[in-house]
Amino acid sequence: MVHLPVDPRLLTNLLADEKEYHKHLIVLLDTYAHHSQLSLSAYASASPTPVARAVIAVAGSLAGADDALRRYAQSIDASLTEMLSLKELEDEITRAIRDRDVLVARLFRRSKNATRGSVSGTLSSSSTKVDEAHAELQSSEADLAAKQRKLDSSRMQALRKGMGERCKGMVACGKTWMEMGQAGLRVIEGIQDTDECKTRHSLKHFSSPYTLFHRSRLRYTA
Repeated sequence: MVHLPVDPRLLTNLLADEKEYHKHLIVLLDTYAHHSQLSLSAYASASPTPVARAVIAVAGSLAGADDALRRYAQSIDASLTEMLSLKELEDEITRAIRDRDVLVARLFRRSKNATRGSVSGTLSSSSTKVDEAHAELQSSEADLAAKQRKLDSSRMQALRKGMGERCKGMVACGKTWMEMGQAGLRVIEGIQDTDECKTRHSLKHFSSPYTLFHRSRLRYTA
């Protein structure tokens, strides 16, 4: 008999938690991160010119970091799609096992009836029903075994593709975060001197937050 090596409830629980994680990450980026950027811009507008320019430049790095997280969130969604296809296969096997169990119970009943029929003289009819039930069970077992092999193969493919996309997203996100963090640190180091001219000179090498934001997009899509 064929049995699922992994309880299908584990995959159901995994999918539920991953969906919640993805949903809250999107809310964090689309709502709270956006509000934070607006507050940072408002603070910069009320600050002295050197500080305002530095804050705006750093805000560009922060926006780039948030954009990288959004792309990572897309990789989570891609991973979920692969896992959902795996869930469909597991559901098929669960139904096939349920059908197989029904056929096993039917074979038991008919076997008992055949035993009684041998006493009452109706063995031929009962034996035919037992043979039919046995054939149905064998067919069900063969179908279940084929589905199990497909699930085993698909599980590896889904994990390889889904988790692979997510890991690639992590690599791209980490690279962008390093670049944005380094750019922000250079800006911060440039405002240690409070002289406005020197600060302006230190900031002239840094793009606006919008330029940094779109450059990060180009690097990702290249």
